[in-house]
This record gives sequence, C-alpha cells and structure tokens, in this order.
Amino acid sequence: MRRRAFGWLAVGLVLLLTAATFVVVDARRYFTVSEYTLPDLVGLPYEQATALLRREGLEPVTFVEHVLGLPAEAVSSQAPQAGTVVKRGRSIHLGVNTPPAEARIPDLVGLVQADAVARAAELNLPVGTITFEPSERAAGRVIAQVPAGGERLAPDQRLALTVSSGPARPPRELPDLTGLHVDEAVEQLHALGFRLVERMPSTVSFARPGAVVATIPPAGETVATSTPVIVQYSLSTANVVEVPDVIGYPQWRAQLSLRAAQLQIGQVTYVQDPERPEGVVEVQPTGYTLPGTPVLLTINGPPPSSPFDPAFQGGFGDLPLGQPSAGTPGLTPGGLTPGTTSGGAQGQPSAGGTTTGLPGGQTAADGSRLVPFSFDPTHMGVRKLLEEPYQLRVVVSDERGERVVLDRRVAAGERVTTSVPVYGQEAMLQTYIDDVFFQAWRP
Repeated sequence: MRRRAFGWLAVGLVLLLTAATFVVVDARRYFTVSEYTLPDLVGLPYEQATALLRREGLEPVTFVEHVLGLPAEAVSSQAPQAGTVVKRGRSIHLGVNTPPAEARIPDLVGLVQADAVARAAELNLPVGTITFEPSERAAGRVIAQVPAGGERLAPDQRLALTVSSGPARPPRELPDLTGLHVDEAVEQLHALGFRLVERMPSTVSFARPGAVVATIPPAGETVATSTPVIVQYSLSTANVVEVPDVIGYPQWRAQLSLRAAQLQIGQVTYVQDPERPEGVVEVQPTGYTLPGTPVLLTINGPPPSSPFDPAFQGGFGDLPLGQPSAGTPGLTPGGLTPGTTSGGAQGQPSAGGTTTGLPGGQTAADGSRLVPFSFDPTHMGVRKLLEEPYQLRVVVSDERGERVVLDRRVAAGERVTTSVPVYGQEAMLQTYIDDVFFQAWRP
C-alpha cells in the first residue's frame, strides 16, 4: 500500500515538472520579441519600402520631404538608420520625396484661409493668387480653388484660392490713417464697416514705432466694405530679430541656432557640390527680419539619416549666433567694387562730398563711407521675383536721418548692385519689395 502511494507521488511530480517546463518555454516565447536589422531604404520606391517593413512586422510612418536629385515618391530618409537592430512592432519613420507637382491637392473649400494655406504648405504645394469675393459664406472662408481637390498641379502651376469677403455692402472711402497708431487705425476701419483688416509691418522705425505708413488699397479710394484692407505700419527695432550667421554649420546646429533666435525652419534643400565645404552654404533671408519668419537653408551634403526635430527642447549650450554674413548670396552688404553699378541701378545718392572711387569702408571728408549693396533674386527663394517685374526700394537710416537711396522697377530675375554712402556707425539699410518690408541690416 505504501509502495503504491509513493508510485502515485512520483508520477505526480513528473507531471508537475513537465507542466512547469511547458509554462516556462511558453512564457519565454510570449515575452521574447524577435529582432530585425533594418536595411537601407533610402532611394527605394515608397510602396516597396513600406511593404518590406510591414512584412517584417514593423509599422512605417511617413512624412513629406523635398530632396533634389531623388525621384518622386522615393524614400529620402529613414529613422532609425540602416543597420540598426529593432524589435518587431516598432514604428519606422520614412521621409518621402514629394515635389510640389506630385502631391494630390486636398479639398480646401470651407476652411479658414490661414488653415488652407498651412495645409498646402504641409504638402509642399505652392499657393499662387488668393482672391476675395463677396459671398454669403462667412468672411475668411475658402469658397473655391483651382485645381479642385483630388487633382494634381501641372508643372509650374500654383494653387489658386478664392476667399469669401462676406456679404456685399455699399462702398466706402478709405480715410487717410498715416501717422496714427496702428491700433487706432484698425478701430477706425472697423467703425466704418471694414471687416477684413490686417496689420502688416512694412518698415523699421527708431522714432515712431507702431505708426501707420500706408494702407492697401490707398487712402481716398472708394471700395466695398468687404474688401480686405492691409494697414502697413512701422516696427520698433526691439520687435525684429537678427538672423544668425550659420554658414558652415552642420544642419542640426544651424537649426538650433535659428530656433534660439525665434525663427522658424523653412524648406531645406540638399546639394552635392565637392567644390564647396560641407554644411550650410546658403541662408535666406539674412540680416534683420520678423520673429517666426521661415528661414530657407541650402545644405551641401546628403540628408541626415534621421530627421532632425526642430522642436528639440534640450539646452543650446554656447552656440554662437554670429552676425549677418557678408558673403551670403542674395541680399548682401558686400562683395562688390565700390562706386560701381550694374543692371542700370538708379538712385545712387551723392549726399554731400564725392563718393566716386572711394574704397569700401573708408571714411570720406564729409564723414560718409560707402557700403556695397547687391540684390540677387536667384538666391531669394521667392519664385515671383524670377517671373515678374518688381519694385525694389532701399532706405537708409543713419546720423543724417532717413532717406530713400534706391527706388526702381526691376525686370524679372535681374540682379542689382550699387554702392550706398552712409553716415555713422549705427546706420541701418532696409529693403522693400513692392512696398512691403523685406529685410534690414546694419552694414
């Protein structure tokens, strides 16, 4: 009897050990996630890359990029980079090269104008003409678009939007608001029934910041109260920021410097030029501009293996923010022979004393010094300047006050160079395109 009990006990122990072994093996299988070494996906078609990742149990997450030299819908970057060992089930971020003409246009009708423009920017779709028409729809809402939603942009085509200006009302004459503070001017326009009133900084002023300098449409013109009115006013020098000199920086460092200067990161273009140093080779705009302005970067070198997060909240350390680069293409305060003008520039001042042949930076008998000036629209990143004529105006503010030194109609794509005499070390040059403030810097 005792032997039989011991036999049953032995059998029970064996069964218990067997069950425990199966539990351990199954638990290891449950808690152990297989790993996978990421291949190089850059250059593969988007559909092929995402299918490969999903086949391996990974989840692709895509975002829009524009990289010169890659075909449309090709993978332009990946994170983590090739060769990284990851666990199945992880998300893999892929940049997809999407030139403007390749993206399908979303249906923007019904959106607020600002939201529609922001959505187009996310898809790298260039927005062209925005027109305003009376409508029963709420003012500021998109009521039509060309091309329609779901279509693609043709080569060199831009997205056109029609925005409601609200129900039509009797026309009113625009008053002369010059010299008033911008807040008071906007209140007067609202009291007259104008509903779409927008503030636009158009100059930098030391003496009267916030003062109205003009309106669009101009004072005295009779227009419908549904017409959008732009009130142009002067900014205080305390309200502009200086674009840091990031030429030569690697991309991550340049973007950190621009963020630290309260600027946005605009389009980043990558080029491969063995004759130029690696890193940032072009920046637009330079000098002084408004906080939050998108800054366009041209990087000599391949795109990074992982996308840089411009919202990084880590410390900036002691990154030097620098001064405006005199060698940056586009709008530059240097690199020319003083006293010469190309492109038929008009309006070069004599401002007392003789300036012809005076070496740049050297002080003349009347206390002036020549500052070389160059405006090259091919480096501005503004397509309109290459396709249509525009008005270029340069204003100097120095010890002798404020004056216009260049005001001329420029042909599309034309480069303008000249030399400008200034007085004192605190002089400031301001440029305007079609009477809209573009940039300012101290030479």
